[in-house]
Order: sequence, then structure tokens, then C-alpha cells
Amino acid sequence: MKKGFTLSEVLITLGIIGIVAAMTLPTLIQRNQEKVTVTKLKKMYSILSQAYLFAVEKNGTPDLWGFGNRDAAAEDEEDLGYEAKNAKIMKDILFSQVKNIKICDAGLKKSECGLADRYYYANGSKVTELDSKVSSLSMLDGSGIMVLINDGTCKDVRGTGKYLENVCAWVFVDVNGKTAPNIMGTDLFGFYLTKYGFVPDGTKNETTYSFVHSSGHGRTAWVIYNENLDYLKCPDKLSWDGATKCK
Repeated sequence: MKKGFTLSEVLITLGIIGIVAAMTLPTLIQRNQEKVTVTKLKKMYSILSQAYLFAVEKNGTPDLWGFGNRDAAAEDEEDLGYEAKNAKIMKDILFSQVKNIKICDAGLKKSECGLADRYYYANGSKVTELDSKVSSLSMLDGSGIMVLINDGTCKDVRGTGKYLENVCAWVFVDVNGKTAPNIMGTDLFGFYLTKYGFVPDGTKNETTYSFVHSSGHGRTAWVIYNENLDYLKCPDKLSWDGATKCK
């Protein structure tokens, strides 16, 4: 006598499997995407740090590169791109030795260079500084970089220690280019270019932003050092001196 499963039993089993898959797949996909983000962000940190070393060897420290302040008055009243020109001076020097890049200046829209035309803070408001005050480039792996000047003398203070007391500019990295969501702290992350090298924003010594800031600024250091984006899930339970991941 042969035994087997009835059609109803097979259908019930398949239905249970489908329900379990529907419940677990989104979590698995999200975890995988977070791992990709962590890997790409660490890679960009390495690229930026190497670019700084090459640029300094050839041109001296950034305070000698000849760019002005972000909000300095234009030399000409009609020179509406003055801030972006200062950013371009820095970008051209900083990335002169970096290969496999595409420059996004000379009239190119950021979307034509693999970047989003609009970025948002974590609270939903627009990041207007990235509309016109930056100089941009994209990498062949699909990520993008935007340079935003802070202080031409590299004396902007963002925290304690020689790095954060000598900030020159902000360099933003979009790990997946123009692909959504284009949100600060989710796929867009900031690094401070200082007189002495690059520092991810949001370190323990920073006094301007932290990883729980509503704008999404200050999350880069958390992702690099703790290798997760758990501040999107349980920010109230995390701290640099306590838990570094959601349970």
C-alpha cells in the first residue's frame, strides 16, 4: 500500500512556507543592503584618505590650496556660482590622482553624472546646500561624491582634537548614486576634510552632530565603526559608550 501527501496537505505546506518567506525576506534583504552600504562606505573612506595623502604630498595641507569660504561674497554680483567654484578648486586638487571618476562640472546636471538632483535630510526637509554650492564627481562603481566648502583657512570647529578643530570642508558620499532614497544617513554620508586628513562625521569627539540628530548628519562614523545602521531602528537604545546594535 503506497502512502503520500494529499493535495490539501501540499497546499497547506506551501502556504505556510509562503507566509514564512513573506515575513523573513524583507528583513534578510534589508540586512544585506546594510552590509552593502557598510562595505561601500568603508571603501570610500579609504579612497578619500588616500586622495588626501597624494594631494598633500604635492600641494601641501588644504589651507594652502587657495579656496575661499562657503558663504563668502562673490567677486562679481553676477557670479552666482562662486561657492561652487571654491568647491571645484578643492575637488580638482583632492582628486587629481584618483582614477575611474567622472567629473560633474561644466554644466552637467548631477543626474547626468550618476547623482541625484535632490537630496533630503532624515526629517524629510531638502538639503539645499547640495543643489548649487557643491562640486561633484561620480565613481565607476555607481557611487558619487560632492564637495561642500566650510572654511578656506581650515579653522572651522566641529568638536575637540586637532582634526575637528581644523575643518576645511564637508565631502558627501552617495553610496548608490541617484538610486533612492537619497537620504542623509541612509545612503548619503558626510566626511569632514580637515587640515590633517579625513574624519567621518559623528565621531564621539564631535560636538555639532550625533548619530541621533534628526537631520541624519553625524551617522557616518557610527556606520564605519559599528558596521550597522541600527540607529534607524532603535536609536534610543544606542550610544558610543553602551549598546552598539539593536537586540
